[in-house]
Amino acid sequence: MTTEAVVYLVIAILSWGLGAIFDKLTLRYLDALPAFYGRTMIMIVFFLLFILTRFSKTVNDLVRAPRISLLYISLSVIVSMLGVYTYLKAMSFSDASKIVPLSSTYPLVTFIVAVLFLGESFSFNRFLGTVFVISGVYLISK
Repeated sequence: MTTEAVVYLVIAILSWGLGAIFDKLTLRYLDALPAFYGRTMIMIVFFLLFILTRFSKTVNDLVRAPRISLLYISLSVIVSMLGVYTYLKAMSFSDASKIVPLSSTYPLVTFIVAVLFLGESFSFNRFLGTVFVISGVYLISK
């Protein structure tokens, strides 16, 4: 893994970790659905500001991209939004220290789907590592 990948990965991990804390704090004041809608509206504002600063490049990239990529973007948004809503709903019923680790078992889904449908290589070490991570997450959440 490159140094650049590690830096971005660490930032993502820290961002998601802190984001979960803010989600739990939000759920003290709002139910999951209004929290989900509010989160989505705020994201739209930030994304619009970002897109406006890069509008022509963004449009050019999207216009030149194969049409199937737009379908994949749309599907990614739909399943991600479903994931966020159901994560918030689960968090509204339980402790963040339990829900966050358990929701972090999604790499197993990614591993299985990537091997079965994307043709990614299966290795026993990768599988075993995934099982160990998920087992650790499960034990932490107990």
